[in-house]
Amino acid sequence: MCSASEIKGFPFMGIAGIAGYPCLVVVIILLLVSPVSASAPDSADRALDFVRTSVDQVLTILRDPAFEEQSAKEEQRRKLRALVDTLFDYDEISKRTLGRNRKEFTPEQMDEFVQLFSKLMEKIYMDKIRSYHEEKIVYGKSILLSKNKAEVETEVITASKEIPIKYRLIIKNGQWKGYDVLVEGVSLVKNYRSQFNQILRDKAPEDLLQQLREKINKQEDLTARGPDKVSRSAQQDKKKI
Repeated sequence: MCSASEIKGFPFMGIAGIAGYPCLVVVIILLLVSPVSASAPDSADRALDFVRTSVDQVLTILRDPAFEEQSAKEEQRRKLRALVDTLFDYDEISKRTLGRNRKEFTPEQMDEFVQLFSKLMEKIYMDKIRSYHEEKIVYGKSILLSKNKAEVETEVITASKEIPIKYRLIIKNGQWKGYDVLVEGVSLVKNYRSQFNQILRDKAPEDLLQQLREKINKQEDLTARGPDKVSRSAQQDKKKI
């Protein structure tokens, strides 16, 4: 499992290695939820319902025996992908991960960044999530950070340790959506922002976009060749860190 120190030191161009960290995989999946009405934005309970509903929906797909055969894996990925595309707020996450650097992007570049970044995250986590669907989730308290933001505390219980995870949510169009998650106190948004800042310090937005294009092409090629190829590639990237 990954520790806070491992997350902090995780370089962007080794991002495929995230697949080797089960807690990070679980983190992203727990944010993929069905819409839960947020007509009462002052209700922290609704944020907790949002996270709990996400777990139920994702685990239902992952544990469905209909997807045990290899021939059904693509359909399983499609269903999980639908949750990601519909419910994961990539616009918000992209804006926060780029931070002030987004001012250097043209509107067209920003649109492509959101598309590429979301596709990259989707490929990395969806190709690996099946291995971690037996994790037990314990729910803690939910608090309001502001009138339209909330934080939900949970723990992922594994055979070897308990991993504290906090989900930060924002209300968009009357619904809760995840925009950040803290694993053992480490923000994924801040982690990605640090990686992007390092790249953009010496390079132009187009260079970052090209790196994202290449990474996505590699993931798509590995997925087409089979899950074993993806797994070995993730381990190789992890060893480069």
